[in-house]
Amino acid sequence: MTDPINMLSQLVNRPDNWNFAGAEQLYAGVDLGTYKTIAIIIDETGRPRAASMRRTEVARSGMIVDYVGALNTVRELMEEIRKHSPVPIEKGATSYPPQTESANLRTTTHILEGVGLEVLNVLDEPTAANQVLKIKNGAIVDVGGGTTGVAVIKNGEVIYSNDEATGGVHLSLVLAGNQKINYEQAENIKTDPQKNGEVLAIVQPVIEKIASIAASYLAEFDNLEKVCLVGGTCELQGFADIVAENIGMETFRPNIPQFITPFGIALSCRDTATDNIRV
Repeated sequence: MTDPINMLSQLVNRPDNWNFAGAEQLYAGVDLGTYKTIAIIIDETGRPRAASMRRTEVARSGMIVDYVGALNTVRELMEEIRKHSPVPIEKGATSYPPQTESANLRTTTHILEGVGLEVLNVLDEPTAANQVLKIKNGAIVDVGGGTTGVAVIKNGEVIYSNDEATGGVHLSLVLAGNQKINYEQAENIKTDPQKNGEVLAIVQPVIEKIASIAASYLAEFDNLEKVCLVGGTCELQGFADIVAENIGMETFRPNIPQFITPFGIALSCRDTATDNIRV
């Protein structure tokens, strides 16, 4: 199978590329982020079949703050995908940032149930990411819109995780203040490859802060082989280099890091029995 992450880049919000031929079972992975909600559909083999993403503002610092907005967004995504799928999509999974399960677990479960999905799994984001990365001994730093999550992995299992309310939104706020523009304009500039060098020079202190957060959490753990960066904020060119320079460990960024966690959420559905639902 072609690299599934590259496949996803050709599927997101592109119904003409969605292909359900031959699928016997479909699963939905739903990632409710601070500024993006994404639904990824895989089949029983783990092959991506469809994906849809919307800009949203339903979460803040990793917490769902707009239940109705989140429910409506997920319903919109699932209705669009189901309209194109000849196979029913009835099972799914979602996730939560580290240390937020008490606030998010039942909320995200109810959102998926509200759009007709049987919830097979609700897992923390680093565990979801490692469904894809398969790290045995190392760490995952997940830099999303509102939070930075850090997880330590030993023998393939997450043994420690923590979360800090610093992420991509803070880069945009610093950029907006520096350029005396509004937040939306800053977001557009931040994601413009032609402005990358200019943006990086302005937001570097924020990236260094994110690196210091990760380093402080990881300092007590010895013999970690590598650190993997995931999350949409990491797609800013030069971000990974700044983190690597400040974290003092071998650091890498996979291709299209914003898809790693939501794809892992979808993968967690496979072979998950209903009686193992974590709610």
